[in-house]
Amino acid sequence: MEIIKNIKLLEGMGIYADRGAGSPHLQFRRYNLVYGFNGSGKSTLSRLFASLEAGKPHTKLPTGGSFEVELGDGSAFGCPRKPVGLERRLLVFNSDYIEMNLQWDAKRANPVFYIGAGQAEAANELTKVEESIIQAAAKKEVASVAEKAAEKTFANYKRERAKSVASRLHLGNRKYEAPALARDYDAWKDDDRPALTDNELKAAEEMCRLDEPMESLETVSFDNAAIERAYRFIVDVCGQSLATVALDEVQQYPDILLWLKHGHEYHEAHAITDCLFCGNAISAERRTLLAAALDERVDQFITRLNKTAERLSGLIVSSTQVGTQIPALDQLAVELRAGFSAVREDVSKDVRLLALQLGSLQTVLSAKRESPATPAEMKDVAAEADVIATAERLAAGIATVNEVITAHNQAVSDFTKRKGNAETSIRRHFIVDGREEYAKSAKDFDEATFKLNVAVKNATVLQKRADELRQQIRTHGPAAGVINKLIAAYLGHAELTINPIDDGYELQRHGTPITGIPSEGEKTAIAICYFLSSIEADNRKVKDLIVVVDDPVSSLDTKALNFACSLVRSRLEKAAQVFILTHNLQCMNEFRKAWKGKARPSDGKKPTATFLFIDVTIPEGQPRRSSTIIEMSKLLREYDSEYHFLFSHVLRFVEHPDAYDDHGYMMPNVIRRVLDVFLAFKCPGGGGLPGQLDTLCADYPELDREHLTALERLAQVESHSDNIDDLVSFSTMTLEETRGAAASLFHTIEKVDANHFKRLKKLCR
Repeated sequence: MEIIKNIKLLEGMGIYADRGAGSPHLQFRRYNLVYGFNGSGKSTLSRLFASLEAGKPHTKLPTGGSFEVELGDGSAFGCPRKPVGLERRLLVFNSDYIEMNLQWDAKRANPVFYIGAGQAEAANELTKVEESIIQAAAKKEVASVAEKAAEKTFANYKRERAKSVASRLHLGNRKYEAPALARDYDAWKDDDRPALTDNELKAAEEMCRLDEPMESLETVSFDNAAIERAYRFIVDVCGQSLATVALDEVQQYPDILLWLKHGHEYHEAHAITDCLFCGNAISAERRTLLAAALDERVDQFITRLNKTAERLSGLIVSSTQVGTQIPALDQLAVELRAGFSAVREDVSKDVRLLALQLGSLQTVLSAKRESPATPAEMKDVAAEADVIATAERLAAGIATVNEVITAHNQAVSDFTKRKGNAETSIRRHFIVDGREEYAKSAKDFDEATFKLNVAVKNATVLQKRADELRQQIRTHGPAAGVINKLIAAYLGHAELTINPIDDGYELQRHGTPITGIPSEGEKTAIAICYFLSSIEADNRKVKDLIVVVDDPVSSLDTKALNFACSLVRSRLEKAAQVFILTHNLQCMNEFRKAWKGKARPSDGKKPTATFLFIDVTIPEGQPRRSSTIIEMSKLLREYDSEYHFLFSHVLRFVEHPDAYDDHGYMMPNVIRRVLDVFLAFKCPGGGGLPGQLDTLCADYPELDREHLTALERLAQVESHSDNIDDLVSFSTMTLEETRGAAASLFHTIEKVDANHFKRLKKLCR
């Protein structure tokens, strides 16, 4: 089975510095020893693993934090993203475990269930069911991943499709999103009408762009019958002559009619008796003849010609203006524009042609007005049939234009309704156009959801069957004998035992219920033996388990500590993976020595053990301590004492006086511990640190007492520091005092034992 290889993510987990993709790989192996001082974060680390054992975040972990562990096959588990999957494989021993299972005040313990001897058949079935549960869990995980992927694909499709539709609807402050698309799909998924054409889609989109209706338009007036009547009238007028004029001159020279008329009228109006042209006198007879010949009929005919000319000019102007009254394309509702350009062009063409045709009449009429006495020459006049045909085509074109204008004006009146219809048509278009892709994404999601539901149901059925089998075969009585045997071996006597009762165990001493509270050593013995006895409870197999043990040797003497460490090692030797977390140097050394060959095998095989250290620092510029899991220093890994390791910290502190030291906060305690060890060797016999300094000065008179002032100050301030756990606390010494104490320490060691000092410095480098 795969084991945990790394903590790939760590965020907001109390004292721990965050970890991410760029953090160094922790290289967890089968056997893992993690050493750290009290307060460095071991309990938090054990609770990360306990969260995976419970399948939910531990209640004592920081709120809002997250973590993720990575297994050898690349799979990841953690909180809050994926806390389930390792519940049957993880077992965690820590203070929370003891608090949950052992009630010291009540002298009780929770039951540990073993498989009864008479339930072998049910136990075999349980083993098979549990194997099936693992397979079912894997299938459920695969189905869950597939379902989430299908859901994401479907959601992305709906979101992007809705965004595309919304861009065509021009909704302003309104929205069209995935839920609306889904409703539209349900409404039109079976609609068999075709999607919009490109022109229809463009027209609908243009309609949606409008915030207000367009202007209404005036219809165009045109009377083609008037054109026909005018043509015939003008042709008739131009073909007439003044045959009634009884003048030989006019008969012979008809073009002089107007000349004669104007001359006669002028002479009469001015009472001129002599001809202004020839100078001869105009006789009365001649005057009477001219007056009779140029009577009012001539005036009426000429007036008729003039009015006809005016009417013809007006007709040409009004016909020409028809072309300017045709609306431009962008004045029309968008849906009416298709084909209107051709209509407009045809109308304009007929307007121009009619103007030319009527112009030919105007030319003839003009000539007639110059020579009203004779018929006009009609050979250059447009044929009547051509003029009538042009007028009829123009009338038909104008009728079409007016139909479009009427439809446009109706569209203006129905603006709100039409805009709503345009939006609806666009939405329906995109549903019809993309429903196959929508249906496929929906089907893929539905199928993935169905498969997940089946996988969940199968896993639930198997889990229920496993629970039924466990209930059938569980018995907690036999475990008491195993636990008592371990406790007796642990303590060296059989006085303290646990005895089964209905709902658990009762603590007894000498066969009767215990009075008072067990000692701390007894508590530790009972707790660790209880835990080790529970490893193979509930049909668990040690070879499948990942076991985490946090500080198994609290309040034990050396003999008990050695036995406890040996007991834990032997019982967990065959586990799939073991984590030992401890702040106890002796405990660390016990496991370090036992696993040293596994961490650095001499036969060339791959290492199966990892030694780690929880390093506590205060990074520069930060107000709080921060813990980081790092590879264990060789000075801790290779030596039983912390002396070499602590000396290396003092050496770095002294050799870099101007640099910020992440471990500066604990340097007074470190200096004190190094001094304690050195004096214990050089000045055996006790007497306390001040007395040892006095003895040292007496043994080495060459020591300058002034150099010991800082060490005496250290002795006063750090008198409480008697073990390595105090290294996590803060000192009241100033930085200057600390640097002075460090310099005095090195001065003293070098003066007292120069070779020791030289070799230790070399070793630390």
